[in-house]
Amino acid sequence: MNTTIENELRNYILDCIEYGNLTNENKDEWHYYAFNEDYYIIGTHKAKEWLKTHSLDTFEAVDIVREYEINHFGEFTTDINRESIVNMLAYIYGEEVLYSYDAETVEELKSLILNDLSTFDEKVEKTDKDFVFFNTDEFGTIIEYTFSNDYKRYKNKYDKFLSIEKARNIQINLVD
Repeated sequence: MNTTIENELRNYILDCIEYGNLTNENKDEWHYYAFNEDYYIIGTHKAKEWLKTHSLDTFEAVDIVREYEINHFGEFTTDINRESIVNMLAYIYGEEVLYSYDAETVEELKSLILNDLSTFDEKVEKTDKDFVFFNTDEFGTIIEYTFSNDYKRYKNKYDKFLSIEKARNIQINLVD
């Protein structure tokens, strides 16, 4: 799973906490309530854009789902269309993200996720590079970034950039 997917799912889990889908009372079912009770993506076009945003080839995505289902359920049953595949990927990767946290309460889970997402600011403070190049999703959340001195190399690979000096003087939040 790439960082952009991981951060998107972290933000989605935070939304599930905020909307009351994940509670201390349903802790044993967090994965179900976050990634199985409803569709993560609705619509073929949105699913296609999701794959593109996260640099996933459709065939690669199908292979990930196929391998997971065969290993866990003994057979591959997901319909082969972008929407179904992306929803199953969210289910698979959501499981990885949720179970990577050893949290007993939603408050603890939220705190751990926010801590992981906030490391960007710390990296800005510690880097000796001149620029931070980054892409954001439709909500303005930074989904991928790199630090570099090589402006020419990265200026066309990322939508936005800031000088590190400027980045240090503004507050950058990965979570709204």
